[in-house]
Amino acid sequence: MFNKEDKSQNNRFKAIDDYSYALAVTSKIILDNGTITNYLINIEDYAGGITVLLDKDGNTMFSQVKL
Repeated sequence: MFNKEDKSQNNRFKAIDDYSYALAVTSKIILDNGTITNYLINIEDYAGGITVLLDKDGNTMFSQVKL
């Protein structure tokens, strides 16, 4: 997944949106092409977190765009 030399393994995750609020605060929405699930990643300084995006009913939010 993180092998930079072999590009064939780096196609599973794709950044859809990338937001930078300050010098050290970053938020990204990542698409998992294997399950078509969206994730939110928030990074602030040396701390961060990742969570699955959910719809209004609490179910996993799947991407509607064919990538």
